[in-house]
Amino acid sequence: MSLIVDGAHLGTSDADWLSADRFETMKPLRPRPPARLVIVSPHPDDETFGAGALIQVRGGGDEVPVNVICVTDGDGSHPLAVADGLDMRTIRRGEQQRALSRLGVREPLLNRLALPDGQVNLHVDELAGRLADALGPDDVCVAPWWRDGHPDHDACGQAARLATQATGTLLLAYLVWTWHWAGPAGSDLPWSDCRLLPLDRPEAARKRWASGAFVSQIRPLGPDRDEEPLLPSAVLRRFWRPFEVFIEDQEA
Repeated sequence: MSLIVDGAHLGTSDADWLSADRFETMKPLRPRPPARLVIVSPHPDDETFGAGALIQVRGGGDEVPVNVICVTDGDGSHPLAVADGLDMRTIRRGEQQRALSRLGVREPLLNRLALPDGQVNLHVDELAGRLADALGPDDVCVAPWWRDGHPDHDACGQAARLATQATGTLLLAYLVWTWHWAGPAGSDLPWSDCRLLPLDRPEAARKRWASGAFVSQIRPLGPDRDEEPLLPSAVLRRFWRPFEVFIEDQEA
């Protein structure tokens, strides 16, 4: 699958998704209370876009610690800016810290693995081993769906499946790019395994506020480097819904 996201390739609109009846009939998400919420994030923003509500309602309190495993630093998002000397690694790390703070997580444990952005597929076994070392059977591991459509996301999802199978940890898969290339009428998603987590208005507003921390992704860096944001508003709207969807891995 070739994932193209720009002003001419905006993917399935949020209106098309919301006009279908898929979400009204979806079973609610009711995971067991975890010892920890372990979020696997391919890049510094995926945890917020894909699981920002879950982080709020399950991990915002002291009783459920949040551990975000950031697999890459996302420094491959603007190669021209890096070539010009802009420190995208530091920029994106700072954005992620601000977003998690806005989600109400006061002291998240951030493990940065610094694998190469865009090449996680070359490190699946290594990543699976590192995730297995970090997980316990009473945790909930939240990772991208292994068919999300971005090679780093798919590789992280595959590694999370291997790790949770080895540790007996519950795995929930979140969706980021699936909303771009899939459609509500198709069979691309395992609909029977999808679970809905509703947001109330304050939770939805907080997630939208948190997503605004990723300035480097939602606004142009400068007129000479980028003519349009990497994540146009049509893409962002798919993350601003009053719910999130997770896939319960029945085979993990």
